[in-house]
Amino acid sequence: MKQVDVAVVGAGPAGIAAALAAASAGARTALIDEQPVVGGSLRWRVASIGELPGTFRDLNGLPGVRLASALGERLSATTVEVTTSGVAWGWFEGNVLGLLGPSGASELQAGSIVVASGSTDRMAPFPGSTLPGVMTARALLIFLHLHRVFPGRRFAVVGSGTDAAEVADAIGSAGAEVVCRADSVEGLWVEGGGRVTQVEFAGASHEVDCVVVALGRQPDPALVLQALAENILLPEVGGFVPYRGPNCETSAANIYVAGDAAGIVSDAEALAEGHLAGLAAAHASAEQIAAARAELDALRGSERRATLDRLRLKVGA
Repeated sequence: MKQVDVAVVGAGPAGIAAALAAASAGARTALIDEQPVVGGSLRWRVASIGELPGTFRDLNGLPGVRLASALGERLSATTVEVTTSGVAWGWFEGNVLGLLGPSGASELQAGSIVVASGSTDRMAPFPGSTLPGVMTARALLIFLHLHRVFPGRRFAVVGSGTDAAEVADAIGSAGAEVVCRADSVEGLWVEGGGRVTQVEFAGASHEVDCVVVALGRQPDPALVLQALAENILLPEVGGFVPYRGPNCETSAANIYVAGDAAGIVSDAEALAEGHLAGLAAAHASAEQIAAARAELDALRGSERRATLDRLRLKVGA
């Protein structure tokens, strides 16, 4: 069985930052991601990501797709062993990960594991929700920005948050039309003979050929739950999230969580959490860890800090 000091699951912003930090601390580091290229959701986002923390500040303002490429180049210049098109499908006692990749099934034992598995789109049922032409926000962005495919020309966008705004902007920038918008699926009715042709809500009917459901995202901490880490169900985020200590550690020995897998965060916070978790997983110096923790705390507003206080792991309790 292959062994490493630190295994990072997920190569989005948090996972890449964790792998880079662990390797910089001298740890033998492996990074596993199910996509063919690293970068996570950055790969299908063209909007500017904005201001970034710490060692990533020189990449401020890059659109998501270019930031993904830049982070990939940084990985290539390190000793991190990157496995793409590979799935970490299970956690087992002794910090062993079950992997399935291009070369088949294998096992990887790690001194520490950083779970940066990200999030999935939230969905809600409504009449017609299974018709072809109904999709989530992430699916729409992948169609447009990765595959350069128009799934429709006349769109209805469902949702009121930042994901819905990004989707509406992407549709307009691509030359298609947002015919109507609804804040939620309440009262929504989609019709069509084999695919979407019409949407009804608020007493009005609109001819559309695509409905994009942008209701936000939900954490994906499945590996952490397999390790029986303490967690809590939060209806407002649509799933379970793990309790964490100040260095992103969970109650399961030597398992850390960073980024969306522990609750939806900004890209800047995902990078900062990944950096901190990678250093902690690699047992970097106390000074390095303290500096990374201070930088992360500075990124968080009072509301975010209050939420995290509720989810703080009571070490030694």
